Amino acid sequence: MKKCVIGTFLILFFSVCSFGTQARNIELVDVPTANSMLKAELRYDVKFYAGGGVLNRIYVGVFDRLMIGAALNVTNLVGTGQIQVILPPKLLGKFRITDDEGGVPAISLGYEGESYLDMYTRGVFLSVTKEIALGSVFMQLTGTVYTNQFSDIIMNMDMGAGAAFAITQDFMLCAEIDSLFRDSSLNLNCGISYRFDPITLEVILKYGLGEEDVRHSRVLRLTYISYF
Repeated sequence: MKKCVIGTFLILFFSVCSFGTQARNIELVDVPTANSMLKAELRYDVKFYAGGGVLNRIYVGVFDRLMIGAALNVTNLVGTGQIQVILPPKLLGKFRITDDEGGVPAISLGYEGESYLDMYTRGVFLSVTKEIALGSVFMQLTGTVYTNQFSDIIMNMDMGAGAAFAITQDFMLCAEIDSLFRDSSLNLNCGISYRFDPITLEVILKYGLGEEDVRHSRVLRLTYISYF
């Protein structure tokens, strides 16, 4: 029942968007897209989340299809409490296998070794992203399957899916459902972002629809992009 309600919400959310342009985002809120960075692109983003935690990530575009990076999570950095640095830094990476051309979607294989809040670590993931032109509107759809447990991949596989709309080149809306196969940690996430070149500011709302309770939190993400 929860998933039907969430699906209806997403359809209504997407239908109110009347303008859009193509976007080159490497993830929605938390769900990775199949998009990759450009060669010689440097990207740093930081997520400020509940409890004073800060997730730091840095990526480098090795070439147009391959990006690598590292993540460092620090808890209780903002506010009171004992600061804890989660060591060692975790590996990030993505390789785009196909481009989004014609009837073929973009497909990427990647790895995320770090998570935040009460999320499961994503581990190895396979993302499929397709942009659909509806007149002047571009709707970007993404589905991602992932697992961090390799002893029984099928039984431990999870999934996230969602869409993004670039209302202008600088203003973007996105929404996603994450942890679709785990009723205890099902998440509905929405984000609103605006780019003040070279920095993008994004406000994220996360709703956890677990089996026992409903949790919500706010996340602030700052992204800096440069080239070398």
